[in-house]
Amino acid sequence: MRVGSRRATVLASSLGAAALLVLSGCAGGSAGKYAGSYKRDLYGEGEVQMQLASNGTVELKLPERRWAENPTMKAKATFKGDTLIFAADTSTAKCATGEAKYVLSKDGENLQVAGVGIDPCGMRRAALTGSWQKA
Repeated sequence: MRVGSRRATVLASSLGAAALLVLSGCAGGSAGKYAGSYKRDLYGEGEVQMQLASNGTVELKLPERRWAENPTMKAKATFKGDTLIFAADTSTAKCATGEAKYVLSKDGENLQVAGVGIDPCGMRRAALTGSWQKA
């Protein structure tokens, strides 16, 4: 084997390993950065509580006086950068007939959630969109 081709092989495998590390870091996205318990007031209707797990599971507890029949929504989402993506999954919610995206940003103990496009689950959009405080 020639020395030049050995260097090229070592360089290629090093670059491949670096790319895998970068991609594996992105696969989990930013879920860990945003994981935690949050709360916010839902337009004077009561407090919404959110548990955001590092694996992307989102659990929302809605004010019971408004949503007494189904005050808890729980779904698994994925992160792509700072975008939280809920796949269409009617087994978790009848309204989840299409994909829904939300962009998250964090400033200290405050979390801002903004909807991107349309979420077929209006209740989820109303609960998620807005400013949250660490609980």
